[in-house]
Amino acid sequence: MDFIKKHKLTTFIILVYIVLIGFLFFIYNMFIGSSGMPVYGDRLDGIENVPITKEQQQAVVTELTKDPSVVSVVEPVLSGKTLNVIITVGDKVEENNAKALAAKVKALLTEEQNKFYDVQVFITKDYNCSLTTTGLMDEDGNFTSQVTVTFENDLSKNANVLDYGISTNATAEYNKNQKIDIIEDGTVIVYGYTKDKVGESVCSLKFTKKTTEEKGVEQKINSSLSENFPIIGYKRKGKNDFVWTKSR
Repeated sequence: MDFIKKHKLTTFIILVYIVLIGFLFFIYNMFIGSSGMPVYGDRLDGIENVPITKEQQQAVVTELTKDPSVVSVVEPVLSGKTLNVIITVGDKVEENNAKALAAKVKALLTEEQNKFYDVQVFITKDYNCSLTTTGLMDEDGNFTSQVTVTFENDLSKNANVLDYGISTNATAEYNKNQKIDIIEDGTVIVYGYTKDKVGESVCSLKFTKKTTEEKGVEQKINSSLSENFPIIGYKRKGKNDFVWTKSR
């Protein structure tokens, strides 16, 4: 006690120092304490006994691309104990047929792998057959100026598109055009035609052009996209079936 009384300032500094060290140690444990430890902790214990090899991941790509409904497959990505597979299907493919692809992924894994890993399948479409209409429009929804209709994306740069065309002809016309201008008044239907390895698709937009002195406001109209895509299927380890959700 005599020492403390004689060295009050020194004692105070030591106490502050101890409190500061304790506080910093607390902060370290809260925010950085796990630094250097494995990201997944012990959740990956045993993964070395049931590895999913690069050869298996490539086999998933090979087998899925053989399916006539599939346009392309991204090489699966293994994230911890979850295998992620991204599949693009053709415009004509219906939702139920797309979902059936998930069973092929499951079949390419061993029984032990299916028990150990979660599997997540993302299925989407390129939406190659998608049109965009632009022009000035009045309050009644009529275009009052030249109307330009184009494919939403540049199909000449898409290797999955085998052929395409755009016209006012209701019969498929693969003329390699990606834009059409409507000048004359009247009700018009513009058709877009695309073709990929799955088959032919058609999309269309119907609108009325009525020239007036009123300029109107520039508007853009898009053709509707295929129902419910993209879709996501998730299968928990040890489960037989995928649970499906929609991302939009």
